[in-house]
Amino acid sequence: MAPLAVLYKKMGWKVTGSDRAFFPPMSTYLEKNGIAIMPGFKAAHLEAKPDMVLAMAFITGKNPEIIAAKKLKIPVKVYADVLPGLIERENSIVIAGDCGKTSTAALVTWLLETAGYNPSFMIGGLPKDFEHGIRRTHSAWSVMEGDEYPASNWDNTPRFLYYNPKYLILTDVSWDHMDKFPSEKIYISMFEKLVAKVPKDGVVIANREGHNVKQVVKNAKAQVVFYDSLSFKNFPTPFKGNIWRQNSAAAIVLARCLEIDDMTTRASLKSFSGIKRRQEVRAEHQNVVVIDDNAHTPIKVAGCLDAISKMFPKHLIYAIYEPGNRSRHALAMAAYKSCFEDADAVILPRVSAASEEVRDFNKKLAKRLMRYYKNCKYIESDDAVLLEIKKLADRAKQSASARRGGRRKKKIAFVFMSQKGFRGMIDETTSLLQ
Repeated sequence: MAPLAVLYKKMGWKVTGSDRAFFPPMSTYLEKNGIAIMPGFKAAHLEAKPDMVLAMAFITGKNPEIIAAKKLKIPVKVYADVLPGLIERENSIVIAGDCGKTSTAALVTWLLETAGYNPSFMIGGLPKDFEHGIRRTHSAWSVMEGDEYPASNWDNTPRFLYYNPKYLILTDVSWDHMDKFPSEKIYISMFEKLVAKVPKDGVVIANREGHNVKQVVKNAKAQVVFYDSLSFKNFPTPFKGNIWRQNSAAAIVLARCLEIDDMTTRASLKSFSGIKRRQEVRAEHQNVVVIDDNAHTPIKVAGCLDAISKMFPKHLIYAIYEPGNRSRHALAMAAYKSCFEDADAVILPRVSAASEEVRDFNKKLAKRLMRYYKNCKYIESDDAVLLEIKKLADRAKQSASARRGGRRKKKIAFVFMSQKGFRGMIDETTSLLQ
């Protein structure tokens, strides 16, 4: 939503924003671009009677600002209402899947940019190769991240079904958003509807290794081209790890469909800088590195930790995790049995949530994970989490300064994984290292 706010401002609108709380990098991004942010939801925020209220999908009709907007007869719109008209072009490329879509969308956008296509785009993160995560151009090409989450609290249609892809990249279809899609069958059917929207002269680019992907594309009327992590082994990847081999393969298939020469594709893969909060190194000091990542489901955790273990092979990996889905179904997910295998230890802090039941999710999850991972603990207090991190970091620093008799250094990578900001703990951790 933050990049969209900045786009509207660039189009001449006066834009303000409100939320329960604001976290970096989006909070700093908004401030840098002169968007006034107002913590909390209050009817008073609408006293100026704006021309439009744009709401995120999780906002309900009981929200004080939505109630006020209806009383004042101010139009209330959501992402899916405005995005196609702003961004989507004749040659629309949509990247969908429960994981990898932001990274792949950013990589594909950079590919088209280096190939001279000047695409309009919407990326659900902050790409490092562009000033903003959204751009509107006069090109006939667009790249859009296709989110399956419902368009709004009052419209259960997945956001991506409002888009019209000519080229669709499908990364994975592991059951997610269980609070909105009560069964795996229903979840899969949403992706089948998206595949059905791709016209006969279009292309579906599908991950052969993705969960449920072959089932989803089997009735496509468009051409289907598969890729996997073993495809194009002679091409570079911008980062290490299986997920980046898959992301890169998807981009290479698209490039060849568009007849972009391999030299340009190789150059784009080599020069791609990544996305904030995707294996992002926030601090590195002596023997300690702090990494921030958006991973908030088991499959995303597994992909993130695989990449980190290859980026920092000499580091012990401490995973600090806050899940995105805190439902009963999520707690029972089989993927939790293996997703932390590349971590040397797992720390589960309390979950950021309003209700006590949801706040206790990580306490329940810890009891389950302790069956599979020897070094797993739940820590209720944020101060206690920071104290644990400081103790481990100090030990690693002392090891760095000692270097006795060629003794191998004990390095540590603290990997924070969450959609949210851990209540400022990431920034506090980076400060501890100074």
